[in-house]
Amino acid sequence: MRERTEGVGSWYGNRSPAQKYVSIRRQIKKIMPKLYRILDREGRILVLYMAWLPFEDKIAGASEELVLKYNPGWSGGGETMRPIQISECYSEKFDLVYHEEYPLKVHFTRETWNGRMKACRGIGASLPEREIVLWEQEHRRLLEKIAPEEFDILHYGAMAELKKKC
Repeated sequence: MRERTEGVGSWYGNRSPAQKYVSIRRQIKKIMPKLYRILDREGRILVLYMAWLPFEDKIAGASEELVLKYNPGWSGGGETMRPIQISECYSEKFDLVYHEEYPLKVHFTRETWNGRMKACRGIGASLPEREIVLWEQEHRRLLEKIAPEEFDILHYGAMAELKKKC
């Protein structure tokens, strides 16, 4: 299974996970001074994050296992409820003044959950079209076995509020 290098998955091309991480870290460091500059004295940044919880929700867990079957190198799985990790470079110009993490249920049908999983970077953004088709066929069969037509998937939401240092 190879990473697709055109279309949605092409932003990083064939870079290794380590190269992708370094590139993302550079971008985070570049934007921090810009955010600091445009915010007023009391300026704040609110960072939001949401993810499904595969160890606490059987449908999410089974879907994630199937993603890993087709893309064993996918690094987007295995989420647990935790505070958002803020890059260290932000502590130079911002204080973390508040954070919160909370469970939430997100409603899906089999069709919409299949679409959500297909859109994850472990499938739609990285697999060749033929493998996406095979994954989707298997995922639809899986959902017919384990999920009612409508259901909730346990997720967690997290927020981190950063305040500009004066």
